[in-house]
Amino acid sequence: MFKFFLKKEISDRYLGNSSAIVWIVVHPLITLLIYNLVFGLLFKARVPDLPENAFITYLAVGLWPWMAFSESVLGSITAVLNRKDLLGKVKIDLRSIVIAGTTANFVLHGIGFLAILLLLAAMGRLTLSIDLILLTVPLLVLYVLAIALSLLFSAFYVFYRDLKQIVSALLPLLFFCTPIIYSWTIIPDHFKPYFSLNPLLPIFNFIHDVTFGLNQLNWLNLLTVFMISVVVLVFSHWFFKKLAPRFDDFA
Repeated sequence: MFKFFLKKEISDRYLGNSSAIVWIVVHPLITLLIYNLVFGLLFKARVPDLPENAFITYLAVGLWPWMAFSESVLGSITAVLNRKDLLGKVKIDLRSIVIAGTTANFVLHGIGFLAILLLLAAMGRLTLSIDLILLTVPLLVLYVLAIALSLLFSAFYVFYRDLKQIVSALLPLLFFCTPIIYSWTIIPDHFKPYFSLNPLLPIFNFIHDVTFGLNQLNWLNLLTVFMISVVVLVFSHWFFKKLAPRFDDFA
């Protein structure tokens, strides 16, 4: 059933619209250019130890994974209610619908991510190397975390409809607490313990370290986040399964 819903998710969003596939790249690209205009040109944001013109590359390699994560989490909240026609009528594991939606986001943004890496390389802003394959590791960790939160939120939203507004308000805060538009090294030392509580921090630091090679890859921190994500995923599966029999009463 997962394969069926994954194909349907992708076809419903993109394959049925001739221009939609273009927007996989164009929409994040517009967002990238806006952030670069505001922070890179107006506020003169710079990354220590990198050339001035490297800011847009630094921003790009973090922005695409963030968009895959944030859109997955936010979009998954209503995934169960959007399929409420299946509740109580068809014996189906609704978790496959939620996971399919998250997977579709990561696949499609992954295509856009690859396209922007090739574009940056063609512009001379990024050096392609075999080491970039390591980017798949933090992206996998991010994917696991996104699935865990998607299952948790989609089940909880059936019973608490204000959840979407709460998550929508918190995601921008999480964005600015994650080193996507700035470097971790510029955060004052007395604030770093608080920023370190952000589970996305090791993921995006790893992405930037792979891309630019400024620091030694911190595999331990990434593994820690992965283990936490797996624990949350196990709990989310249990939580979803526990609440599923009651979905029909509240949908």
